[in-house]
Amino acid sequence: MRMISLVLVLLAFTIPLTGCSVIGLAIGAASDAHASKEFTRLTPLVDLSEGSPLTLITAHGDTVKGELVGLKEIPEYDKIYRERVSGTPLGDVIPAPQVHVTVVAHEKAQLFGTHQHRFQAKVLGFDPGVVRLLPGTSRYSPVFPLSGMDSLLSDGGHSISSETLIEMIKESRVPFVSILGIRDTLETHWIPSDEISLIIDKSSRNGAITGFLVGAAMDVCAVLAVRSAFHSMWGNWTW
Repeated sequence: MRMISLVLVLLAFTIPLTGCSVIGLAIGAASDAHASKEFTRLTPLVDLSEGSPLTLITAHGDTVKGELVGLKEIPEYDKIYRERVSGTPLGDVIPAPQVHVTVVAHEKAQLFGTHQHRFQAKVLGFDPGVVRLLPGTSRYSPVFPLSGMDSLLSDGGHSISSETLIEMIKESRVPFVSILGIRDTLETHWIPSDEISLIIDKSSRNGAITGFLVGAAMDVCAVLAVRSAFHSMWGNWTW
């Protein structure tokens, strides 16, 4: 009976050495597998960071994989805007680049509801989920989210609501001003964000490592507890 008890104690002593670590590693890895974030034409690109591993799906169905080098403005954006928007009914309501507008926006009130406000700015262009501005005051970000905007009012009296602008962006009728640099093993590709239908951000996650370390810590605690119990039961007993 004494020998059986010893065997059971030894099993209890060895199992914790890997049990929690393996479980933590598995849970962390599973979390990493579902951690990818998708960016559509309505998702601001500000969450992307340099060096992030990305998969781009273009409007033509092509796939481009690599690390993000950065974002920069298209030098010929004014020309692209004129070709796509000017002279069309859309050009009457969407402010052209370098045009001053009044931004009608909203923000959460201190207690409840929202508070509407207005400010003057110059339109620099549009990007996924945002309008790029040169604000007249430093209070507002030059990358202003469409989710916080109600409408744009031009000096000529034209107005466009954020809902209409979002629909135009969904239909790819509004050109974007930025291009993304993606570096693969051979070279860096600069792709206009206007030509990208989906971005999958597969940034390195630490779930597996964190899970393993937490599990390992639990293993150590379990081993120490079992060792303490072993000495309490058997003392200095020898074979």
